[in-house]
Amino acid sequence: MNELLAKKLLPLVNNPQTWEPLKEFLQDHHQLINRALVVEQSELEMRRLQGKAILLETLEKLPDVVTSSIQNAELERERK
Repeated sequence: MNELLAKKLLPLVNNPQTWEPLKEFLQDHHQLINRALVVEQSELEMRRLQGKAILLETLEKLPDVVTSSIQNAELERERK
């Protein structure tokens, strides 16, 4: 993630009033996707559900990604 985008997302992930409800929504939706995967028999639908699960996992890790992107950009600037 580039630094500019990370800085735009920082207020979202650093504010517990915004991030916690979003995180709860993502986790609930992830559980629904996992339940659907257990019973799904169509290979195409299983792949779609797997893609959704991967996206949800990525979004759940957003605070870590944002923080590390900003830190990496700062380290790069210090090295120059």
